[in-house]
Amino acid sequence: MTTKTFAQIRDRYLISSDPKLLSLPDINAAFASSALYWCTPLPTDELRKCLDNSFCLGLYINVAASPMPPGLGTEPKPEQIGLARMITDYTTFAYLTDVYVVEEEQGKGLGNWLIECVDEVLKEMGHLRRALLVTSEVKGEQYYNKKLGMKRLEQGENGVVTMQRMGSGAKGGSKSH
Repeated sequence: MTTKTFAQIRDRYLISSDPKLLSLPDINAAFASSALYWCTPLPTDELRKCLDNSFCLGLYINVAASPMPPGLGTEPKPEQIGLARMITDYTTFAYLTDVYVVEEEQGKGLGNWLIECVDEVLKEMGHLRRALLVTSEVKGEQYYNKKLGMKRLEQGENGVVTMQRMGSGAKGGSKSH
């Protein structure tokens, strides 16, 4: 994967990996919503660290079509309305998490477009061994199977066992093991 900024504009929307465009208040507001059942807001410095150590595709609204993606010049930052965050080494592994489009912008195909962009990024990783995600609904499982080719990892399949430890940052998580 190259270090260049990923950016696509469609109508008045932008998907970009430019970290300067990420809006911590908008992301934490989404994390606080009931729609993002898996997470809670983070202290600002912890959220910044989380984002700095991830590959993020932000989804933004009110973007005028132009050859220069917003945020790279002097114009104000666009409003963030979605996110797809990947924890990755950019070569062999990617974990997709914190995927959302705010409720007021859903139903416009933006989530599908965001996942298509994730797929493009994954396809650029020529030595990718495994991409993972966690979803709790059959509908989500079917969606990610169709859009990203994700398949349920059955325990013990090919000798692989998936394990987890819930931390204090997860809803219902524990502070100790």
